[in-house]
Amino acid sequence: MSKIGNRILALRKQANLTQQELANKVGYKSKSAINKIELGLRDISQSKIILFANALNVNPAELLGLETQNQDESELITLIERLTEEETEELSRFVDYLISKRK
Repeated sequence: MSKIGNRILALRKQANLTQQELANKVGYKSKSAINKIELGLRDISQSKIILFANALNVNPAELLGLETQNQDESELITLIERLTEEETEELSRFVDYLISKRK
């Protein structure tokens, strides 16, 4: 199974789509095309990447495995951005403290 095939399979299941439903959304006539893609027996064209991403409610970078930031990291960054400068400094000191306890 190809890496993109694995991602498409996982994202399709997460979206509760059948292979036929996904095929319809991205312009294939039958589910066999999706099956072959998920098994790594067929590549997808560049023009289909955006269609797959839209159908699976992800961005193209995530579909291609280029997205390195997960949901938890994104939420954490959003929370940190809401802190005042003083709170950010306090958080930094606390993180330093936690790291120092490991040694």
